[in-house]
Parts: sequence; C-alpha cells; structure tokens
Amino acid sequence: MLSPKIRLFLIVLFFIGALAAAIQQLDAYIVFAFLATATILLLGHFRHGPILKVLLCLRRGNVNQAELLLNAVKRPQWLSKRYQAYYHFALALVAAHQQDVESAAHHSEAALAFNLLHDKEVGILYYNQARVAYEQKSFEKAKQHLVALKSLKVDDLHLKQRVEELDKVLSV
Repeated sequence: MLSPKIRLFLIVLFFIGALAAAIQQLDAYIVFAFLATATILLLGHFRHGPILKVLLCLRRGNVNQAELLLNAVKRPQWLSKRYQAYYHFALALVAAHQQDVESAAHHSEAALAFNLLHDKEVGILYYNQARVAYEQKSFEKAKQHLVALKSLKVDDLHLKQRVEELDKVLSV
C-alpha cells in the first residue's frame, strides 16, 4: 500500500532507470525489467488507486484521511470494477459519517449496483440505507432494506446489534 505520491515517484524512478540502462547499453533484460516494473506500478496506480489505504483509514476511524485519499482519485471510472465498488462504498461511509444523507444513499446504491462487495460490506450499506430511509420517515423502505440485510450471512456482532436496535424502532 503505497501512497500515490510514492507510487508516482517510483514509476518515474524506474523509467529513468530504464533510460539509464539503455544509454549505458546494458543487457536488454535489465531495460525490460525496469520498464516492466514501471508499467506494473503505473497500471496499479490507475486500476487500484489508493482504495486499500482508504479502507484501512476507515477501519481505523480516520475518516478525514480517507476523504482526502478519495478526493485524490481523479478518474474513478479508470479503477477496476471491484475497486470502483469499494470507491463508492467508501464514499457512502464518509457521507454517512458527515450526515450527508443524499450522497450516502447515492453512493450506497452505486456500490451495490456493481454486485462485487463481500456480504459484510453489503450489510453495512443496507444498514446505512435503512437508517437513511428511517431518518427520511420512509419506514417501509427502511424495512425493505432491513429484510435484505437479514437475508445476508453477516457475522459482525456490531452490525447485528445495530440492526436489532433499528428493527426494534421500526417495529414500534
């Protein structure tokens, strides 16, 4: 998990290394090794971005750092489909943390549309959608999201506790 700045620095460094090796007329496999390494780092930069670091920041509760990293992604459509799903998942969590209900709902739906997240992440999104629907006084929609959430196999005790609390509120 390299920061984008370090990754870009390494890409430039390996391209310079390839150029220096070519100028020094070293074996072709050395030049190829430098170019291949730079290319792999470059592809990783555009296909994966800082999403793993964003998820790590969210897990540790550092929402501000996660938001900064998410804002550093200039073209999320260039991310792989799985990483686009996690990009929207992270944006939904950040928006929910900031009480931005519409943005949280939008990004939750976008992340779920990819159908590439694990059950725990899907459960978190369904819970967030149910909570948003409850806050908007759309109780039937909140119940639908809770039913979808309960159909998942999620072992997270914290999430189960939150679901039970919301279920009690909705059943009253």
